[in-house]
Amino acid sequence: LGFHRSMSNPTSLKMVDQSSATVGRRALLSSIMAASSALVAGYPVQAANEFDGDYTDPKHPGCSRTIVSQGAQATVTGADGKPACKPGEPTKAWKLEGKISGEEIFVDFSPKGGPKDLLGKWDGSGIRWPDGNKWSKK
Repeated sequence: LGFHRSMSNPTSLKMVDQSSATVGRRALLSSIMAASSALVAGYPVQAANEFDGDYTDPKHPGCSRTIVSQGAQATVTGADGKPACKPGEPTKAWKLEGKISGEEIFVDFSPKGGPKDLLGKWDGSGIRWPDGNKWSKK
């Protein structure tokens, strides 16, 4: 319970139930504190970025492609077949490291025999690579 002063008659006080308003204010304050703590600590408030997730690769149908990021660092994992990944056929798993900068990702494909810092650009629904290939987000 609390008191409320009327704007039309500032000298009068009225008793009101504030229990639901207090809970609402507490929840709001708690959310604001959590968000500002994350910002002060240097952590993004957003849980993940647009690159995180699973992808399809038309040059390797059925083969896995996954990106997981932590800050600007990215881990890209996948598997290759010959060239497709078909059930019951052998595949070769791989793991690559990369860096995210805004709408771009630089991936070190050298462990697979590719370039060290291949630039991929986010196009709204996937990653476009310089060779014209596009990994589409699932």
